[in-house]
Amino acid sequence: MTGSGWDFDVAVVGGGPGGSSAATALARRGRRVVLFERDRFPRFHIGESQLPWCNEVLRALGAEQAVRAAGFVPKWGASFRRPGGDDEQYADFSAAVETPTPQTFQVLRERFDEVLLRHAQASGVDVRERHRLVDAAFDGAGVTLRYADAGGVERGARAGAVVDASGRSAFLVKRYGRHEYDPLLRNVALHAHYEGVPRAQGRRAGDIRMFTRTDMGWLWFIPVSESAMSVGAVIPVATHRREGKASAEQSLAHYLADTPTAGALLERARRVSEVRVDADYSYVASRMAGDRWVAVGDAAAFLDPIFSTGVLLAMQGGLDAAEAIDAGLRRGALPARAFARYERLVRRRYHHFRRFATGFYDPAFRDLWFSPRKTSGIYRAIVSVLAGNWRPSLATRLRIAAFFALVQLRRVERRLRGMQDG
Repeated sequence: MTGSGWDFDVAVVGGGPGGSSAATALARRGRRVVLFERDRFPRFHIGESQLPWCNEVLRALGAEQAVRAAGFVPKWGASFRRPGGDDEQYADFSAAVETPTPQTFQVLRERFDEVLLRHAQASGVDVRERHRLVDAAFDGAGVTLRYADAGGVERGARAGAVVDASGRSAFLVKRYGRHEYDPLLRNVALHAHYEGVPRAQGRRAGDIRMFTRTDMGWLWFIPVSESAMSVGAVIPVATHRREGKASAEQSLAHYLADTPTAGALLERARRVSEVRVDADYSYVASRMAGDRWVAVGDAAAFLDPIFSTGVLLAMQGGLDAAEAIDAGLRRGALPARAFARYERLVRRRYHHFRRFATGFYDPAFRDLWFSPRKTSGIYRAIVSVLAGNWRPSLATRLRIAAFFALVQLRRVERRLRGMQDG
């Protein structure tokens, strides 16, 4: 027992990037941390394309060298292609202002997440895989945990606080609130791994390639290893209701064939994994914290994957949650208001990136993005955000505002043209 009569200062529920980041950060502050993970790692997870700003979190966790040593595919940018055409917009992260380290990685998440979890273990976290939290009872002095171990035997423990990093199942979030889904980001994602897909040569060989569709959907091609390519289709719900086929495999094949510039890349490819489906995945928790508990990662919020922000948001949230918990434990109190700043940060970051995610489904935004005329300062500011810059300087914020003013002007122009054509 600790001096407060707890078995652990903090219990973390879930071993994904958000949970392992929170656990590592707390352990490195000298806290006694247990992490319950229901699966045995490695295990599959989507979210393979990372952003340069993840490097700053890895440094804060002392995990940067472990990730670099894992041999993941280097990523320097992302390309976007118009429907049915050769027009390509390339976002080169080396052009992104305020980005300390522009090179990042494409990862197999089963390996990436395991590297982070083992780093947490090496940092002093008591990692317990195949352990499932059954209940958490909160009182003024701590939290009584009931969990099932790897053999299914229920056991108990006491902790000072709980981090809900349980992903979409959101163990505590859904007990005290709900996930509020975004009405402007109603999409379905179908994805699988392929081999035999050609890729670019040289520095751009590891970049993500995106192909836009006339229905405002898009496809991704992510090189996750020397031989494997993650291929996915993000399709508006309305389109999927009309065009979806009897099976996920048939639906994905249809959307790939229906996007000619992308489908041509698969002529000699073969699928080497099952096709998985995700739907209604953009949401924010109505409540992210309470007395002695806080949610991180997908339990707290998840944003459309168009700009690959998921892992960054989860890991940065893990760092911020650890800071709030550590400060509360030092004060001897962890009421819900102790997490007020944390929740403001999570919501601010979410809406910062959401502005770009929803914009990408706006024809006026896409028109401007693919425009051959670029004001270098504005372009570099936008690429900075696409690299994960969630705290831009005033100068960058002003350039971003100028970009969205131009989007609004383009929207008015499109509306006037439509009225004239009508």
